Amino acid sequence: MSESAQLDDADSKQETIETEKSQTKVSDISEDSMDVDAVFESYDANTDGHIEHSEYVAVHKDEVEGGGFSAFIDRLLDDSPELRGQRLWVMFALSVLLVAAMNAYAMVREPELVLIEDLVEHTNEVVSVKGKIISWVADPYSSGDNRVDIIIEDETGVAELRWYRYGDIDSLPMLGTTVTATGDVIEYEGRIWLQALGGGALSWSDSDTPEAEVVGISTIAENPQDYLGESHTISGYLSKSVNPDSTFTALYLGDHPEYGSSEHQMRMIIHSAPEQWLEAGQKVEVVAMVQYEQRELRWSIHVQGTEIMVLRTHDPVPTEIGWSNYESWSFSANNRVKLVGQISGENLVSEDNSLKICLVNAGDISSLDGQTKSITGRLSWSDSKGMWCIDVGSNNQDGFGDITGAEDMLNQIARNPQMSLEHSENNTEFNITGVISGSTLMKNDGDTKVIIANAPYPNTLTKFDAYIPLGMLSGWLEDGQEISATVTVTWNSNPPELQLNVVNINLVGNTPSANIYDLTEGPPQFYDLNKITSITGNLISIDNQTYLQKEGGEEKIRINVKDNSVYANNSQNQGKTLAWIGRLIEVPDEVNLAHIYVLDEADVRDDNGNGIADDAEDY
Repeated sequence: MSESAQLDDADSKQETIETEKSQTKVSDISEDSMDVDAVFESYDANTDGHIEHSEYVAVHKDEVEGGGFSAFIDRLLDDSPELRGQRLWVMFALSVLLVAAMNAYAMVREPELVLIEDLVEHTNEVVSVKGKIISWVADPYSSGDNRVDIIIEDETGVAELRWYRYGDIDSLPMLGTTVTATGDVIEYEGRIWLQALGGGALSWSDSDTPEAEVVGISTIAENPQDYLGESHTISGYLSKSVNPDSTFTALYLGDHPEYGSSEHQMRMIIHSAPEQWLEAGQKVEVVAMVQYEQRELRWSIHVQGTEIMVLRTHDPVPTEIGWSNYESWSFSANNRVKLVGQISGENLVSEDNSLKICLVNAGDISSLDGQTKSITGRLSWSDSKGMWCIDVGSNNQDGFGDITGAEDMLNQIARNPQMSLEHSENNTEFNITGVISGSTLMKNDGDTKVIIANAPYPNTLTKFDAYIPLGMLSGWLEDGQEISATVTVTWNSNPPELQLNVVNINLVGNTPSANIYDLTEGPPQFYDLNKITSITGNLISIDNQTYLQKEGGEEKIRINVKDNSVYANNSQNQGKTLAWIGRLIEVPDEVNLAHIYVLDEADVRDDNGNGIADDAEDY
């Protein structure tokens, strides 16, 4: 056989082999092709045209029983092409079940309780911290946001909780409450805080709320470190007015409505808006926390605006301002003031028309044009008008008052010295009203010099030395006593000043109340002497001398108990801490060359006349 014939024979065999392989492959595919009818005949037991899980499981019952739960799952996840739809439904059901389980776990899982110093390690995690609330501010930027920022402190540091949609502000706990705060840890530009939305971010129990013991400002001032970090109930008088919408205010809480008469005052920080006007000189009761400000090197108390309770036992008096101290009006900004002037259009002008102030919410005052009126309202600066204004309609006690010549005569005498000198030469008589400044005992051997002012300190704008003739009055003329008088003006060359000679004088109203003095305040000042004074303490006897001693302290003052006193006539008064009212005087000690302070002619108070001191009835 030739070589060419051999090659042809090999090619023929190769083609035959490939043809056989192709026929075999087609035959296999034909045999393995899916028989739909056979599948439904095997699994569709109820012949409804659908293969259900139970029907599939029934066919593979032996396999499932032999392999347990895993075999059952294997059968459900069988990758047979004819059961692909069943497998997808099972996978979807398992996915839904898994997601629901994860959500349920997230809801019931307790967030991890961490220390504040460790918050940096839990960025973007939900955690809880436990500590004491030291301050909080609602709507910190006055933008109307339903948000409150709460400062929480534990033994490791301080953290801020920014709580959105917190609900009712009245439900927030008082300062000093131990709480558990939960939120997302947010870190931005080096700052870290907790952020929460909706209810449940803050939790506490009744036992976590501190008992706010009632304590006085003078008591805290004695040893402030003993009250550090504690909440207490404190009452006192505000040093300035506070706007209802002010979210942060710093002022002073004093023990007297008048700044000059206040012996103790503490810096008070008001967090969050008080939602009402708080007036200067108004008496309030606050639940406050005592803290030390290292930056300012001073003690302060912190209080929430909504926890300030106004005590209506004392009505604040509007500050009397005058045209002569126009430059100092800024100290009375936002306070209720009283000013006398002439109505000119929508303004109030001074007597010489050199100064003016606008009137806001005054209504139609055209009928009052040209009249002199006493205006009471809230003083504020108007940026649009570039001048001071009085809001006449800011309070139901504000408005226009009639002015008689007597009410403003002291100011007129002081403002026009040249005219007053002319009246002095003519021996002109003036009808005036005012108050006595300083307690004075009338002389029995000559005229008595007193000081007559237009208003009590610190609202004093004008005051004169006045001489009351012998026999016109007797006894003591008390500090703050209102008077009306007929006077003449005289010029005195030494010292060079205008003085008043009293022609007739009448006491108006009741005798002023006693000046409250605390023994922890130290030695009395010169302006405390000769005044009717109330001091609280216990009677003790040392070397046949009677003293009034501070309860629980060592401070004491000599006391002369009044003859036939209420205290001595009833044994129920004895041995108790009581308020004694007498005249605080200074007596010289000729032997020791010193001066002794004495509460003279003192007795306890018995308003109902039952013989028992009012304070003793509380025991």
